[in-house]
Amino acid sequence: MVSRKVLPLLIALLAAMVVFACGDDDDEAPEATGGAATPTEGGASPPDEAGEFPVTVTDSNGQELMITDEPQAIVALAPSYTEVLFAIGAGDAVVAVDDNTDYPPEAADLPRISGFEPSVEGIASYNPDLVLLFFDPGGLQDALGQAGIASLFLATPSSVDGIYEQIETIGAAAGHSAEASTLVEEMQVEIEAIVARVPEGDGPSIFHEIDSTLFSTGPGSFTHEMFELLGAENIAAETGEPFPQMSNEAVIAANPDIILLSDAAYGESAETVSARPGWDQISAVQNARVFAIDDDLVSRPGPRIVEGMEMLFGLFYPDAES
Repeated sequence: MVSRKVLPLLIALLAAMVVFACGDDDDEAPEATGGAATPTEGGASPPDEAGEFPVTVTDSNGQELMITDEPQAIVALAPSYTEVLFAIGAGDAVVAVDDNTDYPPEAADLPRISGFEPSVEGIASYNPDLVLLFFDPGGLQDALGQAGIASLFLATPSSVDGIYEQIETIGAAAGHSAEASTLVEEMQVEIEAIVARVPEGDGPSIFHEIDSTLFSTGPGSFTHEMFELLGAENIAAETGEPFPQMSNEAVIAANPDIILLSDAAYGESAETVSARPGWDQISAVQNARVFAIDDDLVSRPGPRIVEGMEMLFGLFYPDAES
């Protein structure tokens, strides 16, 4: 049975990726008066001078936005944006978040807006001076602009470096460039330390299950790169797609050493996996290496991917020295 929550999240994520990948190159982005910004991955860019206003940032749609003053009211329509804003000290400026936000605890009492079906009226009711979008249904960004509300569309990064760049872009827009740069440097050091502990030789082969219809993560997703950094062989790599849907036959034939369940909260477990026809022959099932994981740590492009890397390392290499 397909989870009622996981599949919509996946569809929205795929849509966001498609919007970024398939944007019309002929559309001209509006020009900003604050000077050009150098595009980074996803089209986002840091300010010309850290921590100074006005700053100009470029989003994943190629639209340049000049921000004249430090935002005092930010609507963050993705859980990762909220996590980043609080991590860089801009949490006090967040006035509303999307309805899937559950971290950090300080954000628990903030008003909620649907990240997948937001309305201009609902957003405008919080009088924001900046809105962060990862999903743009029905020309929401244009409608916000017509209403005089500044927004940035930031597509899901396709790499770990892209996460760093997006954090710095959010920091620039929020007036916390120095804190964002410090956070990125700390994340880089911690991830490099984890990667340095990876044992020599071949790592485990893995299957990452997003939901019970066997959607997974592959090349072009930052989650796949996390697996690669840890020396694991992702059986979805052969698809060449960032979010492929695998078949039962393909997973069984690949015979992964480890199965990671991002859908455990929706009923999947080692028991349900082993009960699937033919899956009892898979090495991961036979060796009790089917693991429920905290999906937020590997699917949200924010500071907690460090925790995700540490979690994965422990599952991949349980006998390695800490």
